Amino acid sequence: MKKLDLYISKNFLKSFLLSLIAFINIFILSQLFKIIRYITAGRMTVSESITYILYLLPKIFIEVTPLAILLGSLMCINRMASNLEIISLKTSGISFRRIVRFPIILSFLISLIVFQVMNKVHPFALAKSRAIRAGRDVSARVLPATKNNAFLRTEKNIVYYIKRVDRVKNVGNTLEIIKLDDSFQNIKEIITAKSGVFDNEKNVWVLKDAVINNFENKVQKVEKNYIDLELDKSPASFITIQGDPDELTNAEIAKTIRDIRITGGDIKESLAVLGKRYSFPFAAFIVSFLGLSLGSRYVRGASAISIALSVGLGYSYYIVQASFEALSVNGILNPFVSGWIPNIIFLCLGVYFMRKAEY
Repeated sequence: MKKLDLYISKNFLKSFLLSLIAFINIFILSQLFKIIRYITAGRMTVSESITYILYLLPKIFIEVTPLAILLGSLMCINRMASNLEIISLKTSGISFRRIVRFPIILSFLISLIVFQVMNKVHPFALAKSRAIRAGRDVSARVLPATKNNAFLRTEKNIVYYIKRVDRVKNVGNTLEIIKLDDSFQNIKEIITAKSGVFDNEKNVWVLKDAVINNFENKVQKVEKNYIDLELDKSPASFITIQGDPDELTNAEIAKTIRDIRITGGDIKESLAVLGKRYSFPFAAFIVSFLGLSLGSRYVRGASAISIALSVGLGYSYYIVQASFEALSVNGILNPFVSGWIPNIIFLCLGVYFMRKAEY
């Protein structure tokens, strides 16, 4: 069986690579008209346009790989079926599931490659391509000096609200600090102050005209200058760069989500991107079931119908995936659930066609 597996795997990879190159060329051609406009308008040089295309390749590779797997697997098995190889193998006692085992394994390995490209290569390349198109430096992200309406929750169950915080001057205006118990349900103390200065040497806030309400002892006191050693979060802790999550790695997105969560920002978009990162790469593996099963039957004149059906199913996956991604961005569905629903739907379709495959 090793020679047979090698033969099938070789044909599968050949069909996949041919399909991948064809789809990549189509996508590059669709970008050429836009690039020519950039060059004629003076927004890009010829060398920059070539670099721009190279930086687009990871994104194109990610997007077209499922279609290339679908079409490549269909072409591979359809060619074997038209040469009566499938029916010959079946007659000799080899099941169709055994015939397609190695193409399915290879599809899973390709999905893992897509996952790594999507995680590590694509964010960097996307940032570079956008920088070239906008005519700016990709590293030109500057941490803001100030932030209005800053929130922060600490591991000590202390919640800060500062109307305006300045990380350069280490000051804050109109502070409200709430201390809660370990269950994060009952308020222990509320501290309000007109302003505050963060002492970097002592690593603590010095609050001006502070009012301290202790709910446990039911005591209120007023302090001209108030220091509490638990209030040790510097102004820089309240300010983070909320960049485009598409330009971040998975680890960076996870860190950004943690930072945004404790500062009271919106994390829906970042969660949606992270959910897609862990679901979309495996579309290549899932659609391989469809391509292999649809290409298993040889009927004269039916090849074109199978190809049209497979391409239609491939684009249907993108439509379903985009629809559920929109639901996750709007906060209607959990991003990881919405990312895997299209995979589950098309995996069920693939298994169904695999069971119904005629050979």
